[in-house]
Amino acid sequence: MKKKLLFAAMLSAFGIALVGQAADNKLVIWTSLEGPELTWVTDTAKRFEASPAGKGRNVEVTFIPFGEINTKLTQSAPTGAGPDVIALVPHDRIGPLAAAGVLEPVAQYMSAAQKSDTPVSSLDALSYNGSLLGFPAFGEAVAVIYNKKMLPGGIPKNWNSFIKTAQGLTNAGNQQFGFLANIAQPYAMFGFYSAMGAYVFGKDSKGALNPNDVGLGNEGAVKGAKLANDLRFKYNLVPDGAQDGGVQKDLFTHGKLAMWLTGPWDVGDVKKSGVDYGIGVPPRPTGAVRDFSPFVGIQGALVSAYAKDKKAAASLAQFMATSESQLAMNKLGGRIPVSKRAIGKLKSDPVATGFGAAIKKGIPMPNIPEMGKVWDPWGSAVALTVQTATPDYTGILGKAVNQIKAAK
Repeated sequence: MKKKLLFAAMLSAFGIALVGQAADNKLVIWTSLEGPELTWVTDTAKRFEASPAGKGRNVEVTFIPFGEINTKLTQSAPTGAGPDVIALVPHDRIGPLAAAGVLEPVAQYMSAAQKSDTPVSSLDALSYNGSLLGFPAFGEAVAVIYNKKMLPGGIPKNWNSFIKTAQGLTNAGNQQFGFLANIAQPYAMFGFYSAMGAYVFGKDSKGALNPNDVGLGNEGAVKGAKLANDLRFKYNLVPDGAQDGGVQKDLFTHGKLAMWLTGPWDVGDVKKSGVDYGIGVPPRPTGAVRDFSPFVGIQGALVSAYAKDKKAAASLAQFMATSESQLAMNKLGGRIPVSKRAIGKLKSDPVATGFGAAIKKGIPMPNIPEMGKVWDPWGSAVALTVQTATPDYTGILGKAVNQIKAAK
């Protein structure tokens, strides 16, 4: 008997859970975050354990490579070997997981305070077929980073001034440019397409995305394609060779580019360069039906449909998405919070406020599985519409739409 007690004590000393004890209180987080962001996950887990909601809980953090999470989750969750919480997951990856039935709807677990603190667009992004499948935490969208020395008055407020200012600051012979964007890349240019009235998928009567309604060849899409073409051939702002993101980054960080359409992923290099910068959104284009509305990507904390204690798992996921947790990540890793309260506390931060304005104006990238069939034909079409000065916009975009519909 004494030997059995001694063996149990040894197991406990080494942190190995005894059957019926600590294992019942364990919550597992799967994450693909690395470096400082992984530190945020572990720190947040510890804060949860110390909180009233996490009292008595033991949170275990497991790293899973980003490209493996979906496959591992769909295979492991039904066997009971999966996680309780997955964080952080980009919203455009939840479609296949939702279709596989491995995500738990979380609307019933979200507090009224957190719901009111979260923009509707962020909630929509993490919803699938009308069900909220995660707690939104961070967002990203493209915006204009500008050089304050070259543009002391900031981004012009109307389209004509925007174009004229950019032209006045462009001297291709001296490798100086007023405005650059990857005009051949649909993700980067979607904000202009959508401003003109284009859309990827329409919505049905219940508000769910309708993969049979593709709006990438409509009148608004044609106008968006022409706008991109004009930036190159009519206004001479984006010459051949200056469409590459690496080239644009090099120009901006060396003080040779006044306005650059890009995302928060490039801010680190901009900060290192020492360029005095600001961030904002471009003005509404002439003839647009709405403001510049870029794709928005939302990352959130999800709950497994196979979590042993779904209420506890949801409490942990919600804790990871509180305004306090979002602010901690912003300080540690630079991600942009979606929380209105958190953004309010970061009003002196040009990155949070600038990209936050773009996120607020943006449209969530479709998260249904059919989106995977869109990128190749649409990307090829957008590239073709900026190769020559007078392309057949309607024919090129119409062909892409037909290919998208045929691929379903």
